[in-house]
Amino acid sequence: MRHRRRYGRRRSFRPLILSLAICGISIAAVAAVWSKSGTIDRSGKFTGPVILAQSEILREIYEQALEEQERKAAADLAEDRETEEEENTGQAQETQREPDTAISIAGEVTDEASAPKLRIVLDPGHGGPGVKDEQELGAIYRDTYEKYLTLEIAQAMREELSGYGNVEVFMTRDTDKALTLKERAAYAEAVGGDLLVSLHLNASAEHNFYGSEVFVSAFEHFHARGAGVGESILKQLTDYGFVSKGVKTRLGSKGADYYGIIRECKSLGIPALIVEHGYMDEDSDWARMNTSESLKALGQRDAAGLAAYFGLEKGRTLSALPELEETIPASPVRPDTTPPEEVWYKKEQRGDGKWMITLHGVERESRVMYYDYSLDGGAVYSKLQLWGTGESVQFPLELTGEEQLVFRVYNNYELRTETPAAGS
Repeated sequence: MRHRRRYGRRRSFRPLILSLAICGISIAAVAAVWSKSGTIDRSGKFTGPVILAQSEILREIYEQALEEQERKAAADLAEDRETEEEENTGQAQETQREPDTAISIAGEVTDEASAPKLRIVLDPGHGGPGVKDEQELGAIYRDTYEKYLTLEIAQAMREELSGYGNVEVFMTRDTDKALTLKERAAYAEAVGGDLLVSLHLNASAEHNFYGSEVFVSAFEHFHARGAGVGESILKQLTDYGFVSKGVKTRLGSKGADYYGIIRECKSLGIPALIVEHGYMDEDSDWARMNTSESLKALGQRDAAGLAAYFGLEKGRTLSALPELEETIPASPVRPDTTPPEEVWYKKEQRGDGKWMITLHGVERESRVMYYDYSLDGGAVYSKLQLWGTGESVQFPLELTGEEQLVFRVYNNYELRTETPAAGS
């Protein structure tokens, strides 16, 4: 408790007035108090008792002002201390966060250790020292083994993906070595793979098919993820000039995924897809894979398609990746196992001597993809032609009347329906 000092009656008013001024009490305020308190006695004169009485009033005013000033000073001091503590706490928190504050306003992160990472496993198809083993060599055309081409594509894809943020790339093989499908899937699991992309080139028994296709699992989120990435890669390949045969599934006799790499990865919880870039045994496709430059372009397009699907950005590492909109199928996505239906044709003679052919076909499970025709009853067929988008196509033919016309209509699963041979 603060003790008040009592002043003697002979104390001068000058120090008192000065103290009041220091406390923020003006002379005018003192005068106002003085006037309201009564400054004269009954005779109307200033007398000693009156002056002494007024001095007591002024002293009480002084003491009250001094107490108020001390209270204010104490409050200000407490506020200053609180502010200082808050600032110190904020600085301490800021200092503590400093190693992690790598996120910019644009969402870019400079501390890559804290950024989300996709772990992508590239699987160059085939591989191994064998000279007769088809599993090791892959397709063999034009004095070229598929295993070498897939490795070049994978290496180019890895190099291209390295320019994107938020991704780590692994390869099941980076040399010509043999690996079982189970070993490839086990490697993907060992490195914590989020997705395996198996890279291949195609061939067909009749050497007439062309186009790019992707095979994925038929089940649940494995299908959703594989189909999403596959469609994005196919878009890149069609921009390069390939025809898209679409994303497809294939089931074995027991109802599981047919392709071993997809099946083995699924058993380990890893989505997988097979990219069949094009056909080594077809001229137009081969022209897009017959040099190191073209193989590099394929790998770059595969990378661009994958990056686009996941929202990766070239040269930037993001603090968060975009959320994917994937539709999980409620039941297995089964492949088309039946050929096109309602296949027929008609011909009409034109004024120039040629005949206009109308060829019809319906595909309710997938889509009609190609057609071809024979003029000699099926001994020799034309090159496969792309169908289009409707249920019918029209095209001219020069006919002499001796032909034995046969037409074939294919879906994108390479299943076909053939018309009976008929004279023109």
